[in-house]
Amino acid sequence: MSDIAVSAQILHEKGFNCAQSLLAAFAPSLGIETGTALKLASAFGGGMAARGDTCGVISGGLMVIGLKFGQASVEDKAAREKCNRLGREFLKQFEAEFGATACRDLIKCNIGTPEGAKLVKEKGLREGLCSKLVYRGAEILSALIEQI
Repeated sequence: MSDIAVSAQILHEKGFNCAQSLLAAFAPSLGIETGTALKLASAFGGGMAARGDTCGVISGGLMVIGLKFGQASVEDKAAREKCNRLGREFLKQFEAEFGATACRDLIKCNIGTPEGAKLVKEKGLREGLCSKLVYRGAEILSALIEQI
């Protein structure tokens, strides 16, 4: 069991969105403060500002990859390619396991609508499915980073 995955799940269970939970769990290893990570990822929950688009686990995971391996100068094309390669692999593994990368496809409703938000609450999706996605996303990402 990954300590980072457990931390991400605990953050999610406390009420942070999926992107916040993933990025904040990795924050200490990235050299950023947890509060900064939580703020940075605030608008990425519920599929990008609660629109049901890209899952916050994906958004948070890509932020982790960027902070860890990202391009900080125009000349560093190798870093850009490395980030893109790792990002594609993260997306590939997540989608292979869960069948989608969009929030609305994963939870089978749009959390950004009143009807969707009600359904998420009634079915306990946030505590059940979303919490599982956060945990597994953190595990997948941890394993990818360890391979580097």
